[in-house]
Amino acid sequence: NTNVATTVFATAGVTGVDANNVAAIQSALNSAAVLGTSADTLGEVQAIVDAYNAIKANADNATAANATDAQYAAIGVTGVDSAVKTSLLGDVVDSKPFSAVDSVPEVQALADAAAAVMTGAAGRTAPTQAQLEALGITGITTGNLATVLAAIAATDDNGTGVDTLAELQAVVTAAAAAAAALDT
Repeated sequence: NTNVATTVFATAGVTGVDANNVAAIQSALNSAAVLGTSADTLGEVQAIVDAYNAIKANADNATAANATDAQYAAIGVTGVDSAVKTSLLGDVVDSKPFSAVDSVPEVQALADAAAAVMTGAAGRTAPTQAQLEALGITGITTGNLATVLAAIAATDDNGTGVDTLAELQAVVTAAAAAAAALDT
């Protein structure tokens, strides 16, 4: 159990941990993907803190850079292994308050949703309506879901047509409009 107080981090020489992010840092240290050997030196713990602080900055500040795939991996998030996934996930984090991404399970769920969008774009397993909505996508109904998923699948297989929140929302909005036009 690595639920330690902010003062312990400071005493150990780790910087950047405060009352606003200590629970997130503890979540990273407690995640299954962060093994003891991944956090057994000052430098490794500092890298985890710095990575979560990059995610926090992205969530708190629209002008902050998106976190990198290595930063997501450092906190224990798996599956963010391509530029398109990193781009979409970064845009999603940027659209959320830090309270929505202040635990590894929350970020992992968003990473899984972003990955599902990319597999859907490649014509494989599509994202669910719940995953799209978790990313912040609007305009999806059970009545237009099949059209939305087909539109995502019709984008470039490499994911570049849906690797930003704006691009994904545009694809969904156009598909929803097309489905509505068919219903009239």
